[in-house]
Amino acid sequence: MGSIRSLLLMQLMVLLNVILTVKASTPAVAKPGFRSRCGYVIIPYPFGTGGDCNITTGFFINCNTSFIPHKPFFGNLEVINISTDGQLHILSNTSYDCYNTPWNGLFYYFWLSEFSINNNKNKFTAIGCDTYAVVQAGFDGQRYVIGCSSFCNNITDLSNWSCSGIGCCQTSIPKNVRSYNISFASYSNHTNVLLENPCSYGFVAEIDNYTFSASDRRGFEFQGKQFPNTLDWKIVNTSCNEANMDVNNFACKEYSKCV
Repeated sequence: MGSIRSLLLMQLMVLLNVILTVKASTPAVAKPGFRSRCGYVIIPYPFGTGGDCNITTGFFINCNTSFIPHKPFFGNLEVINISTDGQLHILSNTSYDCYNTPWNGLFYYFWLSEFSINNNKNKFTAIGCDTYAVVQAGFDGQRYVIGCSSFCNNITDLSNWSCSGIGCCQTSIPKNVRSYNISFASYSNHTNVLLENPCSYGFVAEIDNYTFSASDRRGFEFQGKQFPNTLDWKIVNTSCNEANMDVNNFACKEYSKCV
């Protein structure tokens, strides 16, 4: 009798483990009856592609069907992944400023309302041989200025993979940044490096997504580069205990959790 009871107990534990594994691995899903993906990207609730798909207008994803495959956009930012652990992965553009050339500068402005840039997973990078890049960042009604300087006494000083101030510099992003704009300055007006480095470049990118190459400073090809950014999202600015008290509007149900 004891061995049968032990066997039944083992079978019950295996079954329970299977049930828990299935529940834990259930993929993120869209609201029932609505589009669940755009191209290769899954669009989980609370995000959606319009109507009653998304929880609020702030979580609207525009599925642009003019691309093959289709591409999702959050505002004017292309979405490459949405995770239900509170992170949205998008592509952002490169800012640049060119000197004594027919190319105009592009000073990229980035603005979010309820979303913020993850300061642990992103960094600001500037490329140039006579470049001072400034990022004006804003959050919670405050404005902060960060920046870094990048110089080259000699083009041969540049070293691939190194971004420590010679041809390339990096700095951290403050916490909870919801907007930023990038501007550039040059101490010597690029007069000594103009042929080898006609432009200054600046961008925010996920930490492991860019490795400096000395060739990046040459020509104008870098102007069209885009880099992945990790954004943090949340539904409301209340605690989980407070949100859970509103049973009808509590968004975290079944396969979701409040953090």
